[in-house]
Amino acid sequence: MLGNMPLKINVMLVMAPERSLPLLAALESCGIDVLAVYDCREARRILEMQPSLQVVLTDTVLPDGDWQQVLTVVAQGSANIAEVVVCSRLGDYKLWMDVLEQGGYDVLVEPYDGEEIKRILEGAAARCQIGVRASSGNDTLNQAPSSAEC
Repeated sequence: MLGNMPLKINVMLVMAPERSLPLLAALESCGIDVLAVYDCREARRILEMQPSLQVVLTDTVLPDGDWQQVLTVVAQGSANIAEVVVCSRLGDYKLWMDVLEQGGYDVLVEPYDGEEIKRILEGAAARCQIGVRASSGNDTLNQAPSSAEC
């Protein structure tokens, strides 16, 4: 929350349909508006058209890419200052460090807990609201995407 007003959170979920149902249910039960897409290509198209998203939730592996490619797409969007949260089946310290070092906001680990989801997304949305994007310690975000580009 910012001040005493609840923050309305607009989220894009980038995750294959067979993996997204538990997280979609948890997000909707928290009252969070979700736009679900299923791959990098669709995420890129939506991000180009809808810059009002505050948080992008992405699975670690997607049908046509991975979380790093989604992060690159978000970082390249000049009007988009959305924060990226990576969803993982396992609590992996290396993944968490990689996400933070490359400019992501956090990692959300299964099983999804409503309070944890709300805490992470409220923090990410508040950060987006004030116009701060996590910055990486390297320049990989400014490089062209690999051949498996979104």
